[in-house]
Amino acid sequence: MKKIFLSLFAMSSFGLYAQKTIHVFNYTNFNLVNTLLGADQTNSSCFPSIQGTNYPIPVPPQGIAQYKGYKDSNIPLPAAPQSPPINAWDVTFAVNNVIYQMPANSNVLGPLALSTDWMLNKFYVADPGGGPLLNSGASIGTIGCNGQLVTHLQNTSSTPYAFNDAFWFVSAGETYFVIQ
Repeated sequence: MKKIFLSLFAMSSFGLYAQKTIHVFNYTNFNLVNTLLGADQTNSSCFPSIQGTNYPIPVPPQGIAQYKGYKDSNIPLPAAPQSPPINAWDVTFAVNNVIYQMPANSNVLGPLALSTDWMLNKFYVADPGGGPLLNSGASIGTIGCNGQLVTHLQNTSSTPYAFNDAFWFVSAGETYFVIQ
């Protein structure tokens, strides 16, 4: 009986601290290229930190992407079949440490997801026809380790983005990035 309760406790603990899903909604007429970052934001150094990119495969115009974590991020989910693959992640464990590139199916990424969560998206939009766009990129989320949290970017005369609005928020433990 004790083993059953211990097993249930262990499973629920891992479930509570597992990395959450990030949902990306591209409501623009542009291709969206993301560089997603995760980190352990409970310590002053934000290590380990993890960075992956879907470049050169963008989220298409009016597209949706979902990543349930780093591991297996190269497999689109049925709910978001447009999710471009993230085939590798750059992992840094400490300051002045070597950056390790790990494939999306690496067994190391599962345990790292227990201590990290989504932190930032460095992104840009690109014309589907290949033409260049001015002011097409930005960063949203927590800018720098324990830095400023940017939750909204809006196209104005003082900040003329190629997109109208971008939002970053967390709800029910899951992260959302919406660009329109």
